[in-house]
Amino acid sequence: MVTADSPFLDNGRNAENNAETVFDPQLCKSADYENSVFTNYVCDRDLQVQQYCTRTATISGHYDTNRVNKEYPLTLTQASREDNRVRLDFSLPDAGIITSATVKMVYPATPSYEGWPLTVTALGGSVVIKAGQSPASLPVTDANVAAGQGLVLYIYIQTTGHMDDYINGMINNLRNGKQVLTLDVKMLANTQVWVPDIVWSESCPFDKAEGSLTGTECTEPGSDKTVTVDGQQYTVHQDCWAYRDSYLTQSESEGTCGAYIHNPACNVVNQQCVDQGDGACLHANVTYSCETKTKGEGQVCGDELFCTDGSCVLDNNGKNDMFAKAASELAAVAAAGRDVAELNSNDVKIFTGKGVSCKKFAAGFSNCCKDSGWGQDVGLASCSSEEKALGKAKEKRLTVYVGEYCSKKALGICIEKKRGYCQFDSKLAQMVQQQGRSWQLGIGFGSGKSPDCRGITPEELQKIDFSKVDFSAFYDDLNSGSDIPADNNQIEKMKDRMKAMFGQGSSH
Repeated sequence: MVTADSPFLDNGRNAENNAETVFDPQLCKSADYENSVFTNYVCDRDLQVQQYCTRTATISGHYDTNRVNKEYPLTLTQASREDNRVRLDFSLPDAGIITSATVKMVYPATPSYEGWPLTVTALGGSVVIKAGQSPASLPVTDANVAAGQGLVLYIYIQTTGHMDDYINGMINNLRNGKQVLTLDVKMLANTQVWVPDIVWSESCPFDKAEGSLTGTECTEPGSDKTVTVDGQQYTVHQDCWAYRDSYLTQSESEGTCGAYIHNPACNVVNQQCVDQGDGACLHANVTYSCETKTKGEGQVCGDELFCTDGSCVLDNNGKNDMFAKAASELAAVAAAGRDVAELNSNDVKIFTGKGVSCKKFAAGFSNCCKDSGWGQDVGLASCSSEEKALGKAKEKRLTVYVGEYCSKKALGICIEKKRGYCQFDSKLAQMVQQQGRSWQLGIGFGSGKSPDCRGITPEELQKIDFSKVDFSAFYDDLNSGSDIPADNNQIEKMKDRMKAMFGQGSSH
């Protein structure tokens, strides 16, 4: 607040009243000076978000069916009687196509004994044999069998007479080994061959459709790995066993920080995340410290510096834009007073705003939530008039970012996101709400889906320290279309007064 005893006015009066001491050569001396004043400014912006997916290879495998030639020598002992025939049950361990088969009967005790002729039927073929003879071929070409399938061989005795005794005797002999029937089967068998496979698994903490791939790096270099399956070792080589893919899921914006980003005299001194999503900071409040340098000539009298051109008066007080800041504080209080005067309710709220939102499309590039460039309306055909109005309000620094949320899903996947804001009628309302209510009092603005843009109560307003509010964005409004004098005007008046005083060499 500017008052009659404001520091910079006191300095001016002191310089005028003690001008004669300035020119006393015993007390003062001329000196050049250079001052640096550091001023903090606050703003908010989107941060660039780089997120990562990982792909990892593991060894798996499958079985292929191959056909190989195999031979199965069988001794059939499971004999039983079926009508006037001897029945022998058997099976083969593999599936496939039988290409040939031979059968032979022998009495181990008397290998040359032939006995009666025997008709043997099996696998779709039939042949007549005698014991002790060479193996006889069964006509069974291309017979298909399954693994473990129940198969039957029949023996019919070509004789007359005591058949019952002969059949029963053969059954007993086959069971106890006095007679041996061998069946030798050759087959094109189906065998299972294990074939190694590489299986890739991916882990992403976000939907890749929302980002653009910016790079890939191998995190586990290529090598040979060995696995054992069914007792056999297999060696598998892979050029890379794991990758890390980087995606740009949000591009950075200048937000309200553009003037400080492009000013080499400004540096970031603090950054506070205000919206965390998918493990990354989407939006942040940023504090910049900006240096302002001034140079000039003056008189050093004792410990005090008096500038002959008046340009160091404000700098000696350690502040820039002191008058503008005081006027801004007055304007904020006055605006709050008008809000109160217009309300008749006992529940008085000051600087009330409204909740608004905009769509944020894939790849994190905001489109309808962009911070600037709304005057051109280029590429914004899909944005609503409300979203365009919000964009222009953001350019005028009338909004406070609240948060981002998923506004539309399909099959469990987010296909549209929105951002919520609180929009206010004036810069002063925005500054007091954001920097006073939120940053000083710690009262949040709800969520992006449901912004809480309520007004500030008189009790809350009294707790806000206006000296800690950055009104710099409001200074341009003061300097345009306003009769309030700026710092430079005050300095020029100071210069003229000092020059006149020093030129006359008096204290008038």
